[in-house]
Amino acid sequence: MRKKINVKNKKVIIGLSGGIDSAAAAYLLKNEGYEVIGVTFNFLNVENTINAARKVADKLKIEHHVLAAQKQFREKVIDPFVAGYKQGETPNPCMLCNQNMKFKLLGEFATANGDAMIATGHYAEVRKHENTYQLWASSNPNKDQSYFLYHLDQDLLGRLLFPLNGFESKAAVREIILGLLPELSRGKESQGICFIPKKGHGLFLKDALFGNNPTVSGNFVDATGKILDRHPGIYQFTTGQTRGLGIKSDKRLAVVEVIPATNTVVLDEEKALYQSRILVDELIVQSQNGLPETGFTFKTCRWGHEYEGRIEWLSRNQAIVHSLVPVRAPAPGQALVFYQGRQVLGGGIIKRF
Repeated sequence: MRKKINVKNKKVIIGLSGGIDSAAAAYLLKNEGYEVIGVTFNFLNVENTINAARKVADKLKIEHHVLAAQKQFREKVIDPFVAGYKQGETPNPCMLCNQNMKFKLLGEFATANGDAMIATGHYAEVRKHENTYQLWASSNPNKDQSYFLYHLDQDLLGRLLFPLNGFESKAAVREIILGLLPELSRGKESQGICFIPKKGHGLFLKDALFGNNPTVSGNFVDATGKILDRHPGIYQFTTGQTRGLGIKSDKRLAVVEVIPATNTVVLDEEKALYQSRILVDELIVQSQNGLPETGFTFKTCRWGHEYEGRIEWLSRNQAIVHSLVPVRAPAPGQALVFYQGRQVLGGGIIKRF
């Protein structure tokens, strides 16, 4: 359990999704003496989600606002997600949403409400060191979400609360709201991409990439460009994929690149996926001491292994990360996030050379 804070009538704006984590976070903050105001963003006109958040606010007896942001969500999340796939990348929509929507809008709403604090149901930690704020990975590595938050600046970090940091399990979080909202405490965790129907990822991409064009099939080629076979559509393949290729070969093949411009899927032996040099763009350095040349670790996905590396700066916001151990399939469009122990130093977006 996290240590209670002695606060009286301190106002905090919490992102209230209607899910277990944000409900538990709001409950904890209210019990600690905060004046809690729930904010639910209407990104997709999903009434079930909005109604679930309203129910949580009603049960907690807290003020609640629903903010319409459908147009911004399409422009800042859905459109860049589709554009990334059209360039053969694999963008992370949750990362786009956190960076371009959720925290930005929470910050704006909090500023308009007396420079209030901000809270979410993420599993991470903020620490103050001298006159600066640091983002740290959650003490619960199985729930840690710091990978998605490397973009947070000093203004946001200084106002941010993560009430769920330190909980040892999801069961412990569920227990918090069992008496308050028993039906919610028994609910399943949300998974997948919110704007794509369940099990509809391929169909969404097919429509986004090809529209009404009936020609979606293309060529499998090897690293030299030699045609190996035909594939049913690039929307069915991602970098690193080895299963479900539908092609016969004496070698264990993997997808090493998807090229939408020519409707091509490049295959090679799995060893070709491993890279020791990773180009990173749009770098954000969160640490006030900057990024050290060495002495850090990095991840290329939330659940990924932490690698040791060395950084070679190319410009103010672009660098090559040299990994001491080759990394399997660092996917263009995904984030690479730097750590020093549990502290988040910053991150950026993986690009092709």
